[in-house]
Amino acid sequence: MATTVTQSFAEFSTNTNITDRQAQTVSACRSNVVAKLKAEISLYDQESLLIGSYDRDTLPRYLNKGDVDVMVVMHYTNNQGWYSADGTAYALQKFQRVLAAAFPQTPCGVDRNCVTLKYTQFRLDVVPAFYFTDGHYRIPDTYRREWLPTRPKEFRERITAINKNMDGSFVPLVKMIKAWNAQWTTTRIRSFHLECMIAHACAQYRQRYSYNSLMPVVFNGLATYLAGAIYDPISGDRLDAYLDNNTQPTDRQTLVKRAQTAAKAAADAEQMGNYMGGAYARTAIDQWKALFGEFFPVYG
Repeated sequence: MATTVTQSFAEFSTNTNITDRQAQTVSACRSNVVAKLKAEISLYDQESLLIGSYDRDTLPRYLNKGDVDVMVVMHYTNNQGWYSADGTAYALQKFQRVLAAAFPQTPCGVDRNCVTLKYTQFRLDVVPAFYFTDGHYRIPDTYRREWLPTRPKEFRERITAINKNMDGSFVPLVKMIKAWNAQWTTTRIRSFHLECMIAHACAQYRQRYSYNSLMPVVFNGLATYLAGAIYDPISGDRLDAYLDNNTQPTDRQTLVKRAQTAAKAAADAEQMGNYMGGAYARTAIDQWKALFGEFFPVYG
């Protein structure tokens, strides 16, 4: 029962969490995929690891609108022939052939640096990788024809630090904003880009704030960040270039406007929730639900 704004956000936070059944499904799919690859390709002792938003616990329950990333680590000595410009494509093609044969009923295609299996509930992006003893990995980039360095643990540690500084409220905040983003059928913000912008907005916080007070600030921050360049804090790669397309308006303009609209709606809902000691809680909860959609509870 949610009859106050605080209660409604607590329920919203719970509603955005991945269910136990979803977690079990992801675990089983990962195990099956790694086992099939291991039968055909020599893997490193650490055969695989989850990376991306699933590993950081920032992936909301909308699994069908997101993806789960699993890095499959190959034995370098036994596969070093792929560690070349041409090998970026060859490794992905081999992964795709193995997985397509193993799971013929599941659509399976090659992307820029992964093989994607499209399950009913979610997308599994399988990323070939080599491990290096200084602690970094290298993954194939077929556009650049390079094995690019990546340190997935470093960004996870940044997210963990911000979450600790905010007394555990940052990770739920990210999932709430991702739930808002997932409502749209087209022109959505990419997951990692969105996480980086929210991390920028909250990087200096050193305490917990109520979610209703955070939302206007975060949405205003998104409107500002979406208008300019954002870079991966670990690799330095630019993350927002996909927004500058040939549509009118551009995706960047569409998303800036959407964030501005959300910021105003959040400010109005916050003001209503604070009005007269919470006497207008029902109206405020209705306004928050209109903003966030199905996972935000109704009043009562």
